Amino acid sequence: MIQNYLKIAWRNLLKHKTFSFINILGLAIGIAACLIIFLYVHNELTFDQYNTKVDRIARATVLLHGPESDMAMASSPVPLADASKRNYPEVESAVRLEQDPQIMKYKNDVIKESGFYKTDQTVFSIFTFEFKEGNSSTALQNLRSIVLTESTEKKYFGEGPALGKTMNCNGQDWLVTGVVRDRPVNSDIPIDALMSCEYSKIKGWLTDISVFTFILFKNKPNLKKFESKLNELSAKSIQPEWSSVGAADYTLRFQLEPMSNVHFSQGKLEDTPKGNKQFIYIFSVLAVVILVIALLNYINLSTAKSTERAKEVGIRKVSGADSFQLIRQFLLESFLLVTIAWIVGIALVFFSLPFFNRLLQTRLTISQTQSGVFVGLLFILTLFLAGLYPAFVLSGFKPVEVLKGSWKHQPKGILLRKTISITQFALAATLIVGTIVIYSQMKFIQEKDLGFNKDQVLTINMPNDSASQGIVRAFQNALRQRPEVRGMTVSARMSEGLALSTTMAETDDGKKREMLCNFFQIDPQYLPFFQIHLLEGRNLSDSLSSDKKEALLVNEAFVKMMGWKSGIGKQIELGQKAHVVGVVKNFNYKSLHKIVEPLVMAYNNNPRYFNSPTIKINPEYLPIVRKLYKKYFPLLPFEYEFYDDIVAKRYEKDRVSMTLFKNFTLFAIFVSCLGLYGLVSLITVQRRKEIGIRKVLGATVNQLFALMTKDFIKLVIWALIIALPVAGFMMNKWLSSYAYHISLNWSMFVIPALLVFVVALVVISSEIIKAAWMNPVKSLRSE
Repeated sequence: MIQNYLKIAWRNLLKHKTFSFINILGLAIGIAACLIIFLYVHNELTFDQYNTKVDRIARATVLLHGPESDMAMASSPVPLADASKRNYPEVESAVRLEQDPQIMKYKNDVIKESGFYKTDQTVFSIFTFEFKEGNSSTALQNLRSIVLTESTEKKYFGEGPALGKTMNCNGQDWLVTGVVRDRPVNSDIPIDALMSCEYSKIKGWLTDISVFTFILFKNKPNLKKFESKLNELSAKSIQPEWSSVGAADYTLRFQLEPMSNVHFSQGKLEDTPKGNKQFIYIFSVLAVVILVIALLNYINLSTAKSTERAKEVGIRKVSGADSFQLIRQFLLESFLLVTIAWIVGIALVFFSLPFFNRLLQTRLTISQTQSGVFVGLLFILTLFLAGLYPAFVLSGFKPVEVLKGSWKHQPKGILLRKTISITQFALAATLIVGTIVIYSQMKFIQEKDLGFNKDQVLTINMPNDSASQGIVRAFQNALRQRPEVRGMTVSARMSEGLALSTTMAETDDGKKREMLCNFFQIDPQYLPFFQIHLLEGRNLSDSLSSDKKEALLVNEAFVKMMGWKSGIGKQIELGQKAHVVGVVKNFNYKSLHKIVEPLVMAYNNNPRYFNSPTIKINPEYLPIVRKLYKKYFPLLPFEYEFYDDIVAKRYEKDRVSMTLFKNFTLFAIFVSCLGLYGLVSLITVQRRKEIGIRKVLGATVNQLFALMTKDFIKLVIWALIIALPVAGFMMNKWLSSYAYHISLNWSMFVIPALLVFVVALVVISSEIIKAAWMNPVKSLRSE
């Protein structure tokens, strides 16, 4: 019996090749999209879950509270780990991790490793590491000890064991005391090597706030309760240090995050790259919506062809088949088609995963155990959801009505399919509006005047150790003498700014204001190099020795915040008293998501730390700069970045959103067309007799086309009535995340509306025109 059912199913599949192809492709794309989204969401939600003690681990961060503003930091004071273990019995252990990039010489290459971390021996008792060589109890006990991951060992030592060998890091020899297996890629801290460090010598709480501190509790902790204990410790131990440096109005409060939430922590300085929970929610909803639309399309197309199976069902029932047998037959047919769709869908996943991995900067694979379980459950779900409704519809035909030719479709079935089509086109229109708005905003960002010139601007990283300073200055002078270099400044890089906790200034009415403020150290060439406009006063000068200690530049935002009529001559305290000699026009040194914040710029008196030359040069001359760099620093890697790329990185997530919107919009249009095709097929089959009668009575093809399309155009209009206001609300909310953004205009809604109309007309035209051109005698005779 089953063999007979499969034979009939295969014949039906081959008989309706176009129908089968569209049905399988639509369902396959829905399955593939759902699987890819599952892989991404699962990867994000399981960050650091491989740690066996994850539910007892928390990260300690700090909130630096100033008189007028706060600053959140992912790092914490060095003494916190020891104080936690010493003072609180509920704490089992604590560890510090501090990123410490190393310069490695390998064969003839010089490599910079950013995944090397200084840490304590306790790191192995808190996080899960599997040792390949050495053991966790002694690996980092001694100074100059280093533990490598398996991939780092292979990189520098080949296939042989590295245990007991030495490797040179930043010019110093380190003994390899252990090798661990590579950690999963969904780890919040990408560790390539662990290096021993003696932290006990640092006693001051405010001396060094640069380590990530993780605390392991004996039992699942009450983090809020423990936070209050740490803040009591802060008031007792840290507040006196603030007072001793004249900053009594400042406080440092601790905040704790569960290890499972660290990957989604946002808004903290000095943090590792983070995930986006908003993406997780959007993707999860999209996965459900995409799969449901694909399944509804399958149902639409299956029931649209049900009239062709009606007589078969009637004959089978007259011959003695009961409803259960028919349901089993149609479920088996669905099983065959759904299985083929799954095979195609999984093939699409393998084909498209490299693209999504590049786009989302992940390493997703479908070979995980959880993926297999999800695929199995989803297969069963899609089989029953896709097969049950058509099976019950087809098996429910009454044989007498079918064989007499009086069978009619139920109105509620038509209403369901119309609702599906409205939903699909509403979704498509919403995504088209979103794509147009995001594209327009991205174009606005690329073309907006940021207040400074970033074209052909290259910044070069320099070593900041004291021994290299003479060579650094010689290299800077050599750059100035090159004819390819059209300008140069040595200053702080224009990134996210540096927070300074001791900025104090006086308002026009004599009140003093103390605040955290963005701060750059620049040289006199900085303003003309970046073409930053000076509104009043003058630039800094090398010829005035007082400028090196007492002169400051501020931006418009600083003047506005202070309520000054003019900033020239105003006094500001930055550790020592200085005065404003110039006010510059606001420029966007941060992303356009944020309004321009107050900024103070002082003469660069720290050439050891702010020594990176920024030059204006054509990219084709980059090999010349690289060759010159290697002449002065033969043992260091040439690290550089163009300012165009620096600015572009600020909007990477927005570009990802645009790409996703574009792809999901194309998908939504495609599946909506499939759904509309199914509905058109169903309606034209139903009205074939009506069309024949109208043609006999003299109706033209144009009249019939207008008559038939009217109902479908109504569906599209209803979809647009629903979609456009929703899209406008959503995109207006998205644009509000930018301090500087475009305004929504009528064209952003008219274009999607026209596009949806055109697509809908193209889809329905073929079926309707074919029905209108059909010989009326043939359609009436068949009735």
